[in-house]
Amino acid sequence: MTARFRLLIDRELRRRMLMLEHAAATRSDSLRGRELRALKLSLRALAEGREEEYDGKRLGYSRDRHDLRDCAELKVLVVAEVRYGHDLGPSPRLIYREFEAEDGGLPYREVLCFAHRGDNRPFEIAGSRLQRAVGRPDPALAQLPNYRPAFQRGAAQPTGPRRLPLPPDLRRALTAASNVAPASDAVTARPLQQPPATLRRNTPPGRQR
Repeated sequence: MTARFRLLIDRELRRRMLMLEHAAATRSDSLRGRELRALKLSLRALAEGREEEYDGKRLGYSRDRHDLRDCAELKVLVVAEVRYGHDLGPSPRLIYREFEAEDGGLPYREVLCFAHRGDNRPFEIAGSRLQRAVGRPDPALAQLPNYRPAFQRGAAQPTGPRRLPLPPDLRRALTAASNVAPASDAVTARPLQQPPATLRRNTPPGRQR
């Protein structure tokens, strides 16, 4: 399939991809190798608009969560997780946002994080990287509906995020630099060029990951 979106990869996620690639170079069948393959396949699906294959869901917010109404998640299977005989489903979550293009090209999907769901880690990382406070709705997202988590598999929810205008920080980064990874680079996880400085999220003190 052909790409329908251009991917923008968060700086910290790029570092993790390179770490996984280095770890998998000697043992492709290791857990890190499987994690890398799963991440690359999910990025390809994201670029091709196949998020429904990963049980994609639009996110929301609550009093004990960050406001992620402009984000959606993919549920990525690395290894089967079972507890007390019950299938827990895919664990890692890939969280991303979607933006209109201003150059006449494909729209953008910004990938914020890829992390194990334990302790709500993916949502904590994404919220911190977007510099949003727990339990506080973001005024810029007031026009977006709030989606509560669906605990039943296959429950009807939008599979992708609402496409929004390009935010100022990404517009500046894309205007100032030509080395943002296209979808092909992000999918194959080749050594990537240095991302624009404005794509790096300034994580508030105490929330370094």
